[in-house]
Amino acid sequence: MYSLHKLLWDIRRNAAVKDAYMADGGQVLDSYGVSGDLRSMMQRLDFKGLYEAGVNPYLLYFCAIQLEIDRAEYYARIRGEMS
Repeated sequence: MYSLHKLLWDIRRNAAVKDAYMADGGQVLDSYGVSGDLRSMMQRLDFKGLYEAGVNPYLLYFCAIQLEIDRAEYYARIRGEMS
């Protein structure tokens, strides 16, 4: 879980990490050691699943903003209305 939290924080704070994630999310997930279900959910941007798995909701929200997901879409995803 720490690795994913660190990635979410870095996406928020470091434009180079954000750009790298948007270009090749799998490679960035590898470099942070994110694996298993958390990796799959992050690749799909399954915010609801990530939240239910215990990921910090503030980190999720601010990461979504950095990944250029608008607020309405984020809320639809967190409610499970879209994936």
